[in-house]
Amino acid sequence: MSYLPYIVGAYAVFGAVIAWDGLSSLLKHGRMLRAIRRKGERAAAKNSRRDDA
Repeated sequence: MSYLPYIVGAYAVFGAVIAWDGLSSLLKHGRMLRAIRRKGERAAAKNSRRDDA
């Protein structure tokens, strides 16, 4: 009896989970950076309107 298919399957699942974890972290990081930029732009626009008044 060979355990090779089980071992290959386990490594494949492990690799898929690690890849998913890394990709989701990168996507979350990008979303957070965009949110921070938008918040900064809104704050700058609010300050410029306040200065104009």
